[in-house]
Amino acid sequence: RRQRQMCIRDRNVGGRNKVKFIDYSNDGNVQVTYNQQIKPLISVIIPVYNSELYLKECLDSVINQTYKKIEIICVDDGSTDHSLDILNFYQKKDSRIKVFTQENSGPSAARNKALDMAKGDYISFVDSDDFLKPYTYSTLIEYATQERSWDLIIFGGNIVGERNTYFEEKLSTEYREYLDCKPGTVVFGEKAARPFLWLHFFKRELLEKPEKIRFMEDINLGEDQIFEFEYIPRAKNVLVLDKKFYNYRIENNASLMQLYNNRRIKKTECHFTIIKTVIENWKKDGYYSLYQDDIWTWAVQLMYWTINDLPSEFRKEYSIQMLDLMKTYDVEEYLVSGSEVSHYKEFKKWAESNTSSESDLNLIKKKIEQENFEIEETLKSKAFKLGKFFTGKKKRLDIDKILSLIHISEPTR
Repeated sequence: RRQRQMCIRDRNVGGRNKVKFIDYSNDGNVQVTYNQQIKPLISVIIPVYNSELYLKECLDSVINQTYKKIEIICVDDGSTDHSLDILNFYQKKDSRIKVFTQENSGPSAARNKALDMAKGDYISFVDSDDFLKPYTYSTLIEYATQERSWDLIIFGGNIVGERNTYFEEKLSTEYREYLDCKPGTVVFGEKAARPFLWLHFFKRELLEKPEKIRFMEDINLGEDQIFEFEYIPRAKNVLVLDKKFYNYRIENNASLMQLYNNRRIKKTECHFTIIKTVIENWKKDGYYSLYQDDIWTWAVQLMYWTINDLPSEFRKEYSIQMLDLMKTYDVEEYLVSGSEVSHYKEFKKWAESNTSSESDLNLIKKKIEQENFEIEETLKSKAFKLGKFFTGKKKRLDIDKILSLIHISEPTR
């Protein structure tokens, strides 16, 4: 008896992708059998820029995953250290690693390049100085391929390095299931939904249909949130796991660098861009009218915590700008909800205040003088000198570089 066999993918067997073999015999009988499970492919995207110190640990954590069906797309964004050498070395060790290069254009451009190359059923982003637990993808795939078919899975993470209560709270998740979601349910209702992209594991089709979603390349602060506001509303079924898979590194010198990193004004301008972009995108997608209250409550919160500790001169300027923006969109005051009502009132108070730029400058000057004094005393201390003596050159902080940012010369020893 002659038979012919057809093999197709069946997505409805136990909620998993399995191979269904259909045998057709000459006597008209049909026999259906199920064979091995087809494992989905995961595209792991790693943008890389001057990460030589931690890049090996990052790559090792990905290639040693217990789930093996992954492609690892690394885009070097014009690194000036040995990051590209490390990537090329690892590419020879593991054929799943694909290395691409570009001139320094920022993480958004690097991620977009990787997304255009991705072939996976699922997408995962990893930063090049962070690392994953070894069972991350095997666990995520186990959940993702359940009968429920989750479009997006959000999970938690751990802090590596200096403790930070804000990040610790943001990286802690609670188990929740969101079924047949409306566009604003998760992006506004789930605290873990924003802003950390690397806590998300999602179907690639969310970025491709009905039209492509990619990162905005002309801003380099807050671009993650704009991206999240675009693809999260497309996810109908969302699962939040109370599991910590991601290890997020905060350097021991992070507070020092952040203190003297003169990006606050740029950050504020970027946040205004984020708000306007999200609003225009949601108008285009038809979501805005139903979610004005959520959007403007989020916008007030975002801008309040951006400007509340700026000098009064800047607070006044940006409060006026925020209130003008709300007038442009005909926002009624009653649309702002919860604790953000008091923050909205703060904007009005700051906008009407009389400020003295001279007094602000004097306060800043005194603060800088005090901080300069404390840093100079630290550099002179025995503890600092001993630490520097016993720390290998490769692991030392570049003190001269840090001090150049704050215009202090290291004292003569």
